[in-house]
Amino acid sequence: MTCGSACGPPLSEDSRRQIVVSSPSKLNLFLEVLARRDDGFHELETIMVRTSFCDTLRLSPRDDGRLVLRFSDATADTFRNSVPLDQTNLILRAAEALRNRTGFSEGADLVLHKVIPPQAGLGGGSGNAAAALLGLRRLLGLSVTDEELHEIAAGLGSDLNFLLSGERAAVCRGRGEIVSPLKLRGRYFFVATRPDQGNETNRIFSSLRVPPEPVSCAPLVQLLERGEAAGADQLFFNRLTDAASLHNAAMRSMMQEIQRCSRQRVWMSGSGSTVFVRCQSYTAANQMRRFLQQLLRRDAWVLQV
Repeated sequence: MTCGSACGPPLSEDSRRQIVVSSPSKLNLFLEVLARRDDGFHELETIMVRTSFCDTLRLSPRDDGRLVLRFSDATADTFRNSVPLDQTNLILRAAEALRNRTGFSEGADLVLHKVIPPQAGLGGGSGNAAAALLGLRRLLGLSVTDEELHEIAAGLGSDLNFLLSGERAAVCRGRGEIVSPLKLRGRYFFVATRPDQGNETNRIFSSLRVPPEPVSCAPLVQLLERGEAAGADQLFFNRLTDAASLHNAAMRSMMQEIQRCSRQRVWMSGSGSTVFVRCQSYTAANQMRRFLQQLLRRDAWVLQV
């Protein structure tokens, strides 16, 4: 599997030796839980798509060897209050894992412009970590292979390998680290929103009962590869939705309200709390975004794939 500027998140470099990396979000169009593993995690089969809804990470060198993370001046206060900048942040965990792997001694400033909400099921933190791995490799000229980056990513989270790969869509298995590219045809437009309360992934999985007969993603893969969007969305599926709805009443009510007022089917991404609808065009998606913002009195985002 490859990653980096050729097929991963876009990288650019300015005259001051800064690296700017786009850090995209993802949606799960399908998510089935197959079994509980010996390591305490679950075997998954999921279809992920990379969306246009992105954070940005800017990296520049430091002379003191430190890895310092801060927010951009334009990052909203809501994220400053809910996203830590210490060693619990996946960006710094990824950077330290890369340092342990390669032994680099150089320092770096990492400036995060955050727009993807945390605990939303959009993979924002995972995308940030993938951006850090790619950006540091470029900034410091590290001799680390794509395979080594993917090994690091696999130890950090379930969404990292997909977002690191740069694939537009993929079927992901194992914990999510086994990425099989999917040849997605056509353009897809989604509108997503979420309640104030996020979902804790561990709590959602702890409430889940593994199904005796899992649903297969194969029929949906066939439709996506044929570009049959209208039929494909009838097969969107997320095993975690019921468990998440039990823990997040606001999310459950939001899904019901959107479906009742828009007469559109509503799905949840990852372990939530982001929920989304599919629209037929960019124009329709913008109309739906405005409708949901008025209906729910909160932000909604157009996510293009």
